[in-house]
Amino acid sequence: MAYFQYFSEVASDCLMGSLQNVLEEVGLRISTEFSTHAQIFAQESVGSLGYKSKVNVLISWSDKRKRECSVEVRSDEPYLKRGTRCENITGQLRKLLPPKDTSNQLITTS
Repeated sequence: MAYFQYFSEVASDCLMGSLQNVLEEVGLRISTEFSTHAQIFAQESVGSLGYKSKVNVLISWSDKRKRECSVEVRSDEPYLKRGTRCENITGQLRKLLPPKDTSNQLITTS
């Protein structure tokens, strides 16, 4: 399974309002059935290039107070294969919804 994750910041405390246009621009359709005020679930509108799998995106708050969210992009394409739809959509999202700069944060592991 192809999987990418990064953290980003949004302009308001409403995920749907902040991200609906971004997701549509990338060719993703928001599922109102599986989305809530705390998370957005979106899928590729149409499978590309005849490939049977669809790319799924889950965006959820990691810290709503700071307007930080987690962006997860996945598909059932092979993880080690380059140029997958999953990788391409992640690249498009990263341009429109840039990763949060974490260089100044202390990261600890246990």
